[in-house]
Amino acid sequence: MGAVSNWWAILAAFAVCVAGAVQVGRIAPVATAIQVDAQFDLVTIGWLVSLITLASAAFGLIAGYWVVRIGLRTALVAGACVMGLCATVAALVPVAPVLLGARVLEGLGYLAVVVAAPTLIAREASGRDTPFALALFGTFFTLGLSLAAFGGGAMSEGVGWRGWFIASAALVVAVGLAAARVIPKDPPANMDQPKAWDMIAQMRAAPWLLGAAFLGLTLLSLSILSLLPIFLVQNRDLAPSVAGGVTGSVAFASILGSLCYGAFAARLSEKIILAVAGAALIIAVFLAFAETAEVSRIVTFSAVAVFMSGALVAQTFAAVPRVAGTAHLIGPTNGLVAQLGSVGALTGPPGIGVLIAYAGWGAVPFAVAGFTLFYAALLILALRSEADARRHEP
Repeated sequence: MGAVSNWWAILAAFAVCVAGAVQVGRIAPVATAIQVDAQFDLVTIGWLVSLITLASAAFGLIAGYWVVRIGLRTALVAGACVMGLCATVAALVPVAPVLLGARVLEGLGYLAVVVAAPTLIAREASGRDTPFALALFGTFFTLGLSLAAFGGGAMSEGVGWRGWFIASAALVVAVGLAAARVIPKDPPANMDQPKAWDMIAQMRAAPWLLGAAFLGLTLLSLSILSLLPIFLVQNRDLAPSVAGGVTGSVAFASILGSLCYGAFAARLSEKIILAVAGAALIIAVFLAFAETAEVSRIVTFSAVAVFMSGALVAQTFAAVPRVAGTAHLIGPTNGLVAQLGSVGALTGPPGIGVLIAYAGWGAVPFAVAGFTLFYAALLILALRSEADARRHEP
């Protein structure tokens, strides 16, 4: 942490993550077109949506170590370029093995970005600005999904899904190269830094509990934002472009939720924020996905649920420096949070699809309520575990 925040670097890292999240969300708004073109079934489309998170689900913790070793700026820019290259290849060679393989490789770039960025933000923000900067960072995923819903829904009708893929590739590469110009060069690697497995062994229970909590939070966020456009198309007969636009608008509520967390974090206890946001989220999702709900009610209460989930995401990332214990473990802790969150992102879309297939749309609110309670319990345990560990330090 520096004495003065470098906001250009902070915002650049945030922008790269938003462009990366666009890549995560670029499949959903054009899924029907891809399905017709590539002759995929719904399960394969579900895996195409989520395969970008495979690398994060498998290697997030180790990535937290390696991005520090190779340099945070280097990892951020290289990750953006890898994502852009894979999206371009998928557009130019639209056959099933290439689409799925490129999606897996794209996940390596996404992993580098989402692990390097919060560690870089923690480095470039002052102690006073760190909670707000990390709360802002916490909005990147839903903001990226929102932009993907808008862009994919609008562009697919004009240039097709391949044109949309190329446009999203150009976006992430351009943002990555712009970030390279404003983020300071990486300092020389610290050769005395502990080896990867030694560093992992130093991690206490709190980072693991926080990562597991984020898994539940990822599942509940995906349950709302990934299912909302499908719900509006299949159950309310909205056009895909309209449903995509509605979902994009709803997702912007996450930004307000995260900013509200930043405003109230210093005034209210973490438990109060968690209780209010969690209870409001559960109530809102039952009202949004009710069988008889009108479109206006669905949109209103989905926005409330996403607002509350945004506050919880900000709460999670703001807790990372606290639960990491020491500054050199912030990177691995971010990697662990990314890894377990990506396990949820990888398994969530196909898993929720199976749930709806067997239990119907009425099961969605119960699933979201379960994920919310899972998150709340583990976040409390993580904060309590770190507080207990600090009290027993010599």
